[in-house]
Amino acid sequence: MIELDYKKLQLREVLEKDWKFILDLRNENYKNNFLEQQKYIEINQHIEYMKKQELNPKFYHWLAVYENGFVGYVRILDEDVNIMVKKSFQKKGLGTILLNLLEVKAKELKIKKLKAKILTSNKSSKKIFEKNNYKLKIYFFEKEIF
Repeated sequence: MIELDYKKLQLREVLEKDWKFILDLRNENYKNNFLEQQKYIEINQHIEYMKKQELNPKFYHWLAVYENGFVGYVRILDEDVNIMVKKSFQKKGLGTILLNLLEVKAKELKIKKLKAKILTSNKSSKKIFEKNNYKLKIYFFEKEIF
């Protein structure tokens, strides 16, 4: 396993030119990981979504940069936290570090509470949030009726 020097990990503001990287991350990681995204997203859908979110005053997002390359993405949308890490950097503790960096940004923005909606099947996300003292608040049940 490659050892990462987490002091070299930084968050930087997202620019419009970064949207393609975020789309690639979304499409690389969506299977069994995201509550809202259930299928591959096309570029036009993603651009429309990003433009809409850019108008939301409660939307904040950053790219995770490590040694001049992008390794992930974090965002806060109406207190909801999302962390995405490139597959090649997963299972190295990066999610926890990114969550800690995101919490620093949230404090700077005077955000008082963060939430994480994760699928029950997403064990690695569950582990990250539990390890960082997030508390389970509700169970959410769903049934598809055809």
